[in-house]
Formats: sequence, C-alpha cells, structure tokens
Amino acid sequence: MSIPAKPDFVHVLRSVIAAVAARADFTYDAIDDLRLAVDEACAQLLAFRSPATTLSIVVETLADGGLGVLASTDADASAWPPEGIERTLTWQVLAALADDARVETAGGPALRLTKRREPVSTY
Repeated sequence: MSIPAKPDFVHVLRSVIAAVAARADFTYDAIDDLRLAVDEACAQLLAFRSPATTLSIVVETLADGGLGVLASTDADASAWPPEGIERTLTWQVLAALADDARVETAGGPALRLTKRREPVSTY
C-alpha cells in the first residue's frame, strides 16, 4: 500500500497493519506493537533529509505465521541510512516493538520489521 509521504497519512498504514495482524490472529498486544512499530518506521523514513513523494508498506505472511513489513519511500537512497541510525531513540523503540528490525534499501530508503505471532492463550 502506498500513500503520500506526509505525516497526515501515516494513520492509514497503521490501520492497515492492525487489520492484517488481526486477521492473522495476533494478540491485542502484538497488534498494538505492530501499529506503533509501523508508526516509528514511517517517522524515521519521513525524517530522512532526502524528500520523498510516496511512503509504502508491503506486508507478507511468514512461514511461522508471523508478519514481515517493509516500509519504504521513493527518496534518493544514496545517503541511506543516516549515520548513527541504530543509536537513535526511534531505532530503540523499533527494536523493542519488533522481533527484528533492519535497515534496507528497496529502491529507496527502507526499514524491514518482523513480528512473530505469539500463541493465543486459552484459559
């Protein structure tokens, strides 16, 4: 899914990831973690100094039932990633919310997040 690269539209991507995670039987806490992780990834990408016109996420179901999310922009990736990205507060939040977070280049600046599905407990 692609949206204009403006903070005003990020709520659409948060809603999409929440809906996909709910359909994949993620727990409420895991859905919330994914929503926040997508929000933080988008904030990091939008803060990059090279202007972007499009912000996109691609969501894939993993073999273990988890979800993989690739958030990217169409900005120039020649200076991506910014120096020290893994020492920022945003990166620390991403690392805490996702089971795996990686910096990538997918035609532009990109961040890949992985969230494994926790078994739903039955009482």
